[in-house]
Parts: sequence; structure tokens; C-alpha cells
Amino acid sequence: MTKLVIVDDHEALREGLVALLQHGGVEVVGAAGNVAAGVDLVDHAEPDVAIVDIQLPDGSGIDLTRELLARRPDLGVILYTGDADAELLYDGLDSGARGYALKAGSMDELMAAIERVAGGGSYVDPRLDRILLSPRATAHVPQLSPREREIMHLMAEGMTAEAIGDKITVSVETVRTHVRNVIRKLQARNRVHAIAIALERGEIALDSTRDER
Repeated sequence: MTKLVIVDDHEALREGLVALLQHGGVEVVGAAGNVAAGVDLVDHAEPDVAIVDIQLPDGSGIDLTRELLARRPDLGVILYTGDADAELLYDGLDSGARGYALKAGSMDELMAAIERVAGGGSYVDPRLDRILLSPRATAHVPQLSPREREIMHLMAEGMTAEAIGDKITVSVETVRTHVRNVIRKLQARNRVHAIAIALERGEIALDSTRDER
């Protein structure tokens, strides 16, 4: 069972998320309402995934994400916000967060984000696709090779580099090299951004994601 913490300053939202996520089979091991409490909570609860609001009363959830990942590089952080501002989105992705979910989304979408991030993958709310696609990313960039598309598709499905290597019978380092090449080709900021660009360009497809829109 995935161990999860929530850092959000809205008490009613925190309590509602705890109840709904526990009902959905997620083990919520704690909740906090600010940056300082969030750091302490993650240190003591040792969760697999943290849902972090971008705007907190004593600081930025993006800065908190950087601090948490400096302490726990294996932690899967999902930034959770009602703000679809482009600069905040890019800053959030640059922080190392592996997920970006909008509060306007459904609980099923949030559960999907948690499941994917807990499995080592990435998730970006599909409503953010157009914001993610900067002019430079949609310029005349090279197409991905069949192998690159295969790897990015599996990564978008939530598979880790190790699992992908086992599945397609290549080394983990080969998988990571392909991912780095894709990021360079698509002029993406990071892996999450590259997956979003590849999805929007039609290089890869996730049928379940598209059907839910």
C-alpha cells in the first residue's frame, strides 16, 4: 500500500482528501498545513508520495519540494494546485516533482497520479498540455525514433527505467540515455515535460488518459 502525506493549508480540503484517499486504498500517514510542518512530517512519516500545494502560508510548495527531494531523492512529489499559471508550472517541473495535478480534477485523476508516481512514473494533468508546449517545444524538432517512442510510452505508463530495461532487454543506462536524447530532441525541461510534449505531438499515446478528457 502506498504511504502518502498531504501538505495543504486548507484544513477542510486536507480532511476531505484524507477520507477519500483512504477509502480508495491509499495509506495516508499524515497531513500538514505549512512548509515547516511538511518537512517534519516527511522526515518522520517516511512516505512514498507527498501531495504538496504550491501556495503555502509560510513559503512556496515548489521550494518545499526542492527541500524534500534534497532530503529524500526517492520521494514522489505531486504538486497540487488550483493555479494553471505557466511560470508556476515550469518552476514546479524544474523542482523535481514527478506529478502536477489540478484541484479542478476528479478524485479518479488524483488517484491515477498517485498510482503512477508511486510506481516511479510521472503524471501531468492533461488540462495542462497546452501550457507545457512552449513555442520552442513545438518548433521543428526531430521526430523520435521507434525505440525512443517505445521507451517514452512505457515511462508515461508509469514504468521505471529498471522495469523498462527488463521488458525490452536493454541495460538501465541505455534506457536513461534514450530518455536524455528525447529530452534534448524535444527541447524539454525534464522527463515530465518530454512525456507531455510527446503525448501532444502524437509520438506516444495513452488511450485511458485520452478517454477520460
